[in-house]
Amino acid sequence: MVLAEQLGREIPVKAGDHLFRQGEDDSNVYFVRSGLLKAYYLRADGKEHIKSFLREGSVIGSMVALIDKDPCTFSLVAIEDGVAVALPFSRLQEAAQSDIKSANALVRFLSTYGKRKERREYELLSLSPEDRYSIFLATMPEIAERVSQADMAAYIGVTPQALSRIRRRLRAQAPK
Repeated sequence: MVLAEQLGREIPVKAGDHLFRQGEDDSNVYFVRSGLLKAYYLRADGKEHIKSFLREGSVIGSMVALIDKDPCTFSLVAIEDGVAVALPFSRLQEAAQSDIKSANALVRFLSTYGKRKERREYELLSLSPEDRYSIFLATMPEIAERVSQADMAAYIGVTPQALSRIRRRLRAQAPK
């Protein structure tokens, strides 16, 4: 985060503000200083599929935009008021070439991003909606309190109605 503070620019965001939209060009890596962001795909039918929620301390960027200079494949929007720091990926790369701390920061970013993506793919492709919901509650309880049921359902990959049924089933199964 120190590198972001030195080379990046602070962006105050209000709930509903987009940092970038699917299809736009954006070559920044974003560090979440405060607030809550959501990364989502907009499907052809207009529905959202939520890729991730990003709390304070999180880092994100569209890899295809950063590496290949292609348009972003997802959108990034603030759910809560907060502050993000935008760091041009090219500046991060330049710093990494001349400074071992910067190179290590870049490796950490890419490693964290890759691990997070692999876990998310595993959950979506291999686990049931009930298991995805349980993992969400176990790994991100503070985010579960900060997002709407519709966003939670879009993250898990179900409709809000299906999420209500899952919650009801899990409550019925819980030990009394």
